Amino acid sequence: MKVEEKILIFLDSFDFLTHKKRELIFDRLNDENFFETFINKFNEIEDLINYAQFSKMFAEIKNIDKYINNIQNKDIKILTRLSNEYPINFLNVDSPPHVIYCKGDLSLLNGNNIAIVGTRRPTNYGKTITEKFARELTLNGFNIISGLADGVDTIAHKACLQENGKTISILAGGFDYIYPSTNLSLSDKIANQGLLITEKPPHIKALQYDFPIRNRLIAALSKGVLITEASLQSGTMHTKEYAINYGKELFVVPGNITSSASEGCNALIKDLRINMVTEIGDILKVLHTPQKKIEQKSIQLSIDEAIVYNLLKDGEKSFDEILVNTNFDIKTLSNLLTMMSFRGIIKKLAGNIYSI
Repeated sequence: MKVEEKILIFLDSFDFLTHKKRELIFDRLNDENFFETFINKFNEIEDLINYAQFSKMFAEIKNIDKYINNIQNKDIKILTRLSNEYPINFLNVDSPPHVIYCKGDLSLLNGNNIAIVGTRRPTNYGKTITEKFARELTLNGFNIISGLADGVDTIAHKACLQENGKTISILAGGFDYIYPSTNLSLSDKIANQGLLITEKPPHIKALQYDFPIRNRLIAALSKGVLITEASLQSGTMHTKEYAINYGKELFVVPGNITSSASEGCNALIKDLRINMVTEIGDILKVLHTPQKKIEQKSIQLSIDEAIVYNLLKDGEKSFDEILVNTNFDIKTLSNLLTMMSFRGIIKKLAGNIYSI
């Protein structure tokens, strides 16, 4: 590893240094003898850090090789902005990361990528359309990018993995602090079948402002950004702005006009700043990508199952609504719905609601 790259990694390890201060220190002190002569350089950077911070940095000088090895021994790949594999799209963002930390397939950094983002609290509608678009985009050769957050992000990642696709998660914090912790096992699957990326060293925990900032990387690495469901206050609105500023295609699914969860999406549509989409073909047309024919999985239904399935074709129904519209007794219907859910024919949603 070149000395310049070691310097960038060293500076990146201190959370009291801002992005700008790291840049200035690197520009002023970068030379082959950085680590040997650092002790004599305080007067050149005393306008940027205090002596206590300088002393803390000097104390870690001798540990730089051990620090790098410890990270790499965790199957983490370190790329600096000087590395050949560093994604060129990151060089064009606001405050390009000096260093990124990756787990998984680095070839995806230059892949056929599209982002799917949205609310952390999707409605049943938002869950359904997120899963549908993620699945179909995966089957049409796209890698799905998102942020591992609860809600839309998680659904998009999982739908892609279920189709044996490649998914990329861009994290706000270091790998020692996967957030939310409930997605730890999902992050492991993504590392094995896709790619995890963060601009934070493993030992750095994400702060609140890190989440909207990382969204610039989600937008930068994608050919386009799809928002499936988002409120006006959603952090997704930050991703939207980055996508527009970086000249990326922005796709938005319209939502229920009475639902606050769709206010952000519907407001964007009214502003005419995006491509409104209702099916995957709308996205593929803009991205000049031919649509692949997706074979629907055949479902063998019994007569009773067909009655329920045909009823749900008109939309989601509650248990009581299904009961009223069929001739089943409560016990029979309960057993039937349980078995159909277990077989994956229908889905049981919150509130004892069922859908296809």
